[in-house]
Amino acid sequence: MPSLRVSWHVGAVFTFCCGGVLLGPEGGDAGEPASDAGSGFAGTRDGGADGLPCDVAALLRARCSSCHGSQPSGGAPSPLVSRADLLATAPAGGRYADRSLTRMKSVTAPMPPGAPLTAAELAPFEAWVVAGLPAGTCAVDAGAPPTPTCASNRFWADRYRGSGDMNPGMACRACHAGQNFNGQNPAGERELGRQYWFAGTAFPGKYERDGCLASAPAGVTVEILDADGGVRVSLPVRAGSGNFYDTSLRTRPQWLPYTARVKRNGVVVSTMRTPQMSGDCNTCHTGPDGQGGPGRITY
Repeated sequence: MPSLRVSWHVGAVFTFCCGGVLLGPEGGDAGEPASDAGSGFAGTRDGGADGLPCDVAALLRARCSSCHGSQPSGGAPSPLVSRADLLATAPAGGRYADRSLTRMKSVTAPMPPGAPLTAAELAPFEAWVVAGLPAGTCAVDAGAPPTPTCASNRFWADRYRGSGDMNPGMACRACHAGQNFNGQNPAGERELGRQYWFAGTAFPGKYERDGCLASAPAGVTVEILDADGGVRVSLPVRAGSGNFYDTSLRTRPQWLPYTARVKRNGVVVSTMRTPQMSGDCNTCHTGPDGQGGPGRITY
């Protein structure tokens, strides 16, 4: 990581980055139980509070909210985080729920783009729409953001000093490009020579704070896969911080989009399902200091 001076906060979501939730072996968010439908993230809202059944809320949170969040991004025309959002009439006519179902089932222009829903994933949403969008009964209230954590209780002490362990959890590539994510780089300083295409941080939990040194165990790697599932890059996770980055790629690879997976001692512990175009992983995988991401990459 470079010696570029950056301030201590990152949170904005990169236009092309979000939508790729890392999933654990049982299909839940990495590091969380597969059945934990109420584990909301800062910037998202739970089904109970917004009138959605828990299974519908979980689907929208995992596969749609990165673009169709409470503040839509990536060209999305509307939020899809509440029953009211889905009952609303779209500009082209019809309820957003019906239009969403049509796009989810589309063969030629599916949503989410590049990674269509499986029949099992789609079933709860389709059944809910066919039933007339009845109000949900999910009792969990995740309206408040999760509590920030730092399992190691150690933080990067000198944000201005260059190191491979600097500023874990923050958006490396964006800062090195001179971009100012939520005051991260107000002077617009750039260090393009170290603007590595793939960079991020792996943590022990979803809600680790920016700057928390992750103390990753030995044997953790992040693999970057091309559209055919071939491993293009294998990145070791640094033991002192959880940071990972690839020094060989400085410009956009021709083989994008990509997916990713995390391995621990050769065993896959989490997998990204939705193809992505940006390698600045921490602009999507924010902690509670950030806004509306799917949570941290976990090992």
